[in-house]
Amino acid sequence: MGSGGKLTIAIEGCCHGELDNIYGTLQHLEKVEGKKIDLLISCGDFQAVRNMDDLQTMACPPKYRSINTFYKYYSGEKVAPYPTLFVGGNHEAANHLWELYHGGWAAPNIYFLGFTGCVRFGGVRIAGMSGIYSHGDYFKGHHEALPYNDSTIRSIYHTRDFEVYRLMQIKQPVDVFLSHDWPRNIASYGDTAALLSRKKFLRADMESGKLGSPAAEQLLHTLQPSYWFSAHLHTKFPALVQHPGGASTRFLALDKCLPGRDFLQVLELDASGPLQFEYDEEWLAIMRSTHQHINLAYKHKALPGMGGLRSGAKPEDLDFVRAALQAKGDASIPLNFTQTAPPYEAPASGHPGFKVPHQRGRMPQQPVRNPQTQQLLDMLGLPYNLDHSAVAQEGPGPGQYQGRGFAGQQEQLLSRGAGRGAPPLPPPPPRAISAAAAAAAMQNPEEIDLGDLDEEDEEDGQEQAAQCPVARSDAGSALSNDPMFQPL
Repeated sequence: MGSGGKLTIAIEGCCHGELDNIYGTLQHLEKVEGKKIDLLISCGDFQAVRNMDDLQTMACPPKYRSINTFYKYYSGEKVAPYPTLFVGGNHEAANHLWELYHGGWAAPNIYFLGFTGCVRFGGVRIAGMSGIYSHGDYFKGHHEALPYNDSTIRSIYHTRDFEVYRLMQIKQPVDVFLSHDWPRNIASYGDTAALLSRKKFLRADMESGKLGSPAAEQLLHTLQPSYWFSAHLHTKFPALVQHPGGASTRFLALDKCLPGRDFLQVLELDASGPLQFEYDEEWLAIMRSTHQHINLAYKHKALPGMGGLRSGAKPEDLDFVRAALQAKGDASIPLNFTQTAPPYEAPASGHPGFKVPHQRGRMPQQPVRNPQTQQLLDMLGLPYNLDHSAVAQEGPGPGQYQGRGFAGQQEQLLSRGAGRGAPPLPPPPPRAISAAAAAAAMQNPEEIDLGDLDEEDEEDGQEQAAQCPVARSDAGSALSNDPMFQPL
């Protein structure tokens, strides 16, 4: 359906390259429910691995590096049956996603939102942020250049202050926000007892206020989106955040794609535009207004208001974008996918999900300038500035922002009086909602191990996935009737 109808979105947690299983699950759901899915959203660890070399840029133990099934959609062997949108997590083909830093087609009909981004689909405004938070890297630039080492292969997916600053410039309402890790303190807005009954080891971080991303927490309270979806901790967890002034955010974290897990949720929203990916004009204007602040050096680069200033897009940049989109004819994102690396060719006798020895690939040595990125920047009249070779790299030095973290920046904002144009610090979490209300939002609590912290669970999960051609969630009518998505 298009303008004036309904938009049915399937939200999925951690993908881990299991596209065949996820698409198969949605096709099964459509047959059972008789409801067409218009859009699939994945909340990270998508693993857009094109070939064996890409595997060498993915941060995980070598024994867990598997080619999986994305390469089939990249090569054209298969076509994604649903328009697919994803953000990055902490297990990604980092070299591939860096090519599409500002967003772009990872494969036909599969769109990467970018390290930060905002697009429209069916008129629904979807913004998001890739990666996870690490206080040690938050104030550095994106200095990670190929070939990655044991440190940079991990730090490349760590959120930077510039990316949060860029998202904070959004002034118009956001319908859906995507992140991989959870906003800090979000557990306080849901049934914490139910969460701890499944994830006992989270108690210490919850009690100390360390569970989740403080950067995502700031965005949650600043942007106040209607919905926020995350993954990362491999469990389903709903929460309801009531903001001052009456606005609210329905939060939902989902599990990874494995049999019997709550990895899928279906949401129906009002559509006010065509069912296609479209540019968001405010976001494009923000890109123009903040482009000069992109930092590829190791050392921190100062941001306006120490990163807390929320001035929005410049009027002249909005005018430029509107003229550019008018000259283009419409706001639709061009179908300009281009292969920039050779796709994997599976051995004739090989199973598509088999584990691949990591030594078969080689760490890429040089970056690739993706034509999609160049075309987008050309449309916006911006120079290409994702080339590390043009930046003199220096290591850490005295007086750098190491170890100061997000809280240190906020303390400086307040102590120096730079917070006048900045949003206030997030308010302390209100009392948790009642256990009964949270239990109603949690349809099927399950005891699930966290694969990221338990290698045995990860290995067992991969074996289950290999044995199950379609990873079926407990979907059924509960998906469309989940109380979390009913009117408040």
